[in-house]
Amino acid sequence: MIDRENMPGLAKRLRDRNAFAWNFDPAASDVATWQRTTLAAMRRALGIETIATPLATHLGEWDDGGLLGQHLQLNYSNGETADAYLLRPATEHPTPGILLLHDHGAFFSIGRQKLIRRPDEPRETAAPSDDWATRLYGGRHLGNALARRGYSVLCVDALGWGGRAGTGYEGQQALAANLMQFGQSLAGIVLREDLEALAFLKRLEGIDPECVASFGFSMGGARAWQMAALSPDVKACVSVGWMGTLSGLMQSGSNQLRGQSAFYLLHPGIAGRIDYPHFAALAAPKPALFLSGREDRHFPEADAAEAFRQMQIIWDASGAPDALQTRMAPDGHVFPVQQQDDAIDWLDRVL
Repeated sequence: MIDRENMPGLAKRLRDRNAFAWNFDPAASDVATWQRTTLAAMRRALGIETIATPLATHLGEWDDGGLLGQHLQLNYSNGETADAYLLRPATEHPTPGILLLHDHGAFFSIGRQKLIRRPDEPRETAAPSDDWATRLYGGRHLGNALARRGYSVLCVDALGWGGRAGTGYEGQQALAANLMQFGQSLAGIVLREDLEALAFLKRLEGIDPECVASFGFSMGGARAWQMAALSPDVKACVSVGWMGTLSGLMQSGSNQLRGQSAFYLLHPGIAGRIDYPHFAALAAPKPALFLSGREDRHFPEADAAEAFRQMQIIWDASGAPDALQTRMAPDGHVFPVQQQDDAIDWLDRVL
């Protein structure tokens, strides 16, 4: 039988009995051995055993009251190009670097502009940029706030957004299907490009390579913990508004059951082998801050709390229990200014 959300009984049975062979099992292995073997298997399955550093084309620059901005075009190893904003403090000293990963939000006409606002942003993108910041980020552009706190911030359009936008929400299904014709997944393309953007950021002159972090909200939060788990270049991670267990998220009303945006988080090569909190915990013992809203309709509180519990077991076993910070905020699926400030304060301490 297939229910009204197109979930067949087979999928429910798979959901309920899946044991996730790559999850951490303290009775079977210590954390270090589990991480070493699982990361090797994950990188093979995801096709990311080697990561290129993209070249960049300079498209423009601006000054914003002590912040120096650049409009770049990254040229990825897969032949794709993506617009990026790089925003830096005006200093001669090396700064920490932040790979800032934009959200999904089912709003595609802007990507990098959701998080970084240049003063001379064209009218057609300036208005939606400001509206989006008001809707989800307390009226503030997070990338600008980070740069004013001393971080160099890189934000790049993911495939499907900004200068790479397709045909909107319904077009995601075709975008994913067209890539699947060649054994490629939408999530895998975004992952590889994020890793290449990270490699670019780390190697920029003026960036302290030992102080690079990933940071994101919603889909950007999931991208952030994937970076922390899979790349040794990420030294700390802030992930807001994307964490749960597969079982908990495959419930009535979840985006995970609708196709479309779910394809941005579905990796066929590892599907059913490792649950989300265990994937994220491959980052242990790195400092990591995870936030979830008690009223977040996409990530129910009970499921987010269960994912955090499983993650804490792994950070505990890694010998760094305090390096993981998990917090429940009173809000829904938003990232308000006070939470942003708290997260940046935390980053200041760990970086």
